[in-house]
Amino acid sequence: MAPEELGQRENHTRTREFVRLLTQHERRVHAYIFSTVPNANDASDLVQETNVRLWEQFDQYEPTSDFGAWACTIARYLVMAYRSEHQRDRLQFSQDFVDLVADEVARAADEADARHQALAGCLRKLSQSSREALRHCYAEGEPVQKIADTLGRTPAATYKMLSRIRQTLRACIERTLSQEGTA
Repeated sequence: MAPEELGQRENHTRTREFVRLLTQHERRVHAYIFSTVPNANDASDLVQETNVRLWEQFDQYEPTSDFGAWACTIARYLVMAYRSEHQRDRLQFSQDFVDLVADEVARAADEADARHQALAGCLRKLSQSSREALRHCYAEGEPVQKIADTLGRTPAATYKMLSRIRQTLRACIERTLSQEGTA
């Protein structure tokens, strides 16, 4: 393989890895910025600026470290710069408040990630027919009447079945989180 092709392949792999990590952690960064910046337009601008900065500094990211924490640290510095530029604004949060919110957003994001992973594992444990019923209901957004017709059941029986599946998933998630010590 020519050096030029090798370089293009490495750039492509690097870009894919960045996009994967950014997509995986974007809710956490977004939540942090929107919870600490009072103006929604300014917060949106900071999200975009953070994404650009993350890409610019991606060479400095250590693959073995927590990308979400790294991204939030960069976002925190951008929020601090924004706050110093807007010190004279009437609505301004104290730095202590911003730090408390940042910690809470990080904790909530970690909890949500753990719940999401537990849900994925619990979904795999369900029968194929239960997963199909959930897919029709949630991924396809089909009304219960249509799901009942597809499954050859009454709407009442379909409601009960979906309720039992949700209860099974809830119990599985709680059990999984308590076993992992994250509940």
